[in-house]
Amino acid sequence: MQIDPRTQPLRNWNELARENAENAIVSSMFEAGSKATEPIETFSTWILVATAAVASFLITNADKLIPFITKNGFLTCGIFLFASCVFGFISKIFAVRAKINSEVQASVLKTFTAQLEIFNQEAAKIQAGAKFWGITLESGIRMDRILSEFMKPFPFWVRWIAKRHFTKYAGDPQIGHILQVKTLNRQGFSAFLQAVCFIGFLGAGFYFAATIPT
Repeated sequence: MQIDPRTQPLRNWNELARENAENAIVSSMFEAGSKATEPIETFSTWILVATAAVASFLITNADKLIPFITKNGFLTCGIFLFASCVFGFISKIFAVRAKINSEVQASVLKTFTAQLEIFNQEAAKIQAGAKFWGITLESGIRMDRILSEFMKPFPFWVRWIAKRHFTKYAGDPQIGHILQVKTLNRQGFSAFLQAVCFIGFLGAGFYFAATIPT
């Protein structure tokens, strides 16, 4: 079936509208998924508190526990608890980072939308004047200048990381959510290792206690 070339602009419009809608839906899914950072942080906090309490108990009662689980058992349990604390702190760091990213992103989106609406009104008037005088003006937002001006006050290594991120994911419609998803994944993985180490502590304690000769 031959396609009428006169319908090509309409087809392009339809394809662009579909793509924009699909990207918007994916973005909303990413935003909804980022809410998982709160229960993960709560879970990590519970384990961290429990680990600190148990570690305090072990240290203050070391002389009484070593005869039951041996020095090797005590050391093994301590290593598991220490590792659990380390992963717990790492998870908390990623949780703070995720929260900052989420709040900054929401604030920027709100401000950007408001400023874009004002700009569109001004741009419409400018384009009307340009049409009257028969000239062509480029009135699009210069994102490269916006990012450059925004990153000026930051240290060079922050600018380098940001530039690397924008270069790597240039053209990706979900570039604003990629960092958030990566942070969430790292937070969840750290909390998982934290829980595994705590369970390892329990297993090591039972094992060494059971192997003591009676």
